[in-house]
Amino acid sequence: MVDFGFLSASKKEHEVFDGVLALLKTVSGTVDTFEQSVSAWARGDTKLAGDLVQKVFDGETRADETHRELSLKIAEGAFFGGVREDMLNLMEKIDNIADSAKDAARFLSSDSQLGAEAKDKLGSSEMTLFLSALKSSVAALTDLVRALEQGKKEALAKVHTVEQYEEDADSHKDAFLQNLFSSYQSMNPVNVIQLRDFMFVADDVADNAEDASDVILVLIAKGYG
Repeated sequence: MVDFGFLSASKKEHEVFDGVLALLKTVSGTVDTFEQSVSAWARGDTKLAGDLVQKVFDGETRADETHRELSLKIAEGAFFGGVREDMLNLMEKIDNIADSAKDAARFLSSDSQLGAEAKDKLGSSEMTLFLSALKSSVAALTDLVRALEQGKKEALAKVHTVEQYEEDADSHKDAFLQNLFSSYQSMNPVNVIQLRDFMFVADDVADNAEDASDVILVLIAKGYG
């Protein structure tokens, strides 16, 4: 159990924070599997890619179940005082990360007929950096939640790390799209649209991580820190 003693938290509050970390572990694993599925599509390994996409879907389902259990625990309990809605919002943002990974994975799994150039795009350095930034944003969010046990100063020092990875993801997304559109004439138009939409949905992984870190700032401002 994580010690959030500086929060003067009740036993039930400790249990919820432990649950939030468990939710983040599931979400992080889902994003990791999502990254692996993209790499498999890039290599043309459709069997492995399909299996990994199913694991993404399974991870998102587990995240939903954990999110639901934690939300009910907060709704039925008499703890967290004036920040109950903020805690519920934090868990919603974290759960949305897994939702985004699932939605992005669906864009590729819905049509495995990717042309050679589209596969090259998925295996490009910009895509690799983009996916790495998504994973790092979730890892930074986990570090931020863990930092709450140390105090406000430690938590505030980590808030901007999540934002930085979100900005990195945006930068690599823009570079990828610029390259994609510059070579659209040689690609199947369906693949171009597919990859464009994929990028915008996948980018929501980092956006939701940053939104969750913003909720933590609100918690600190209200005295949780």
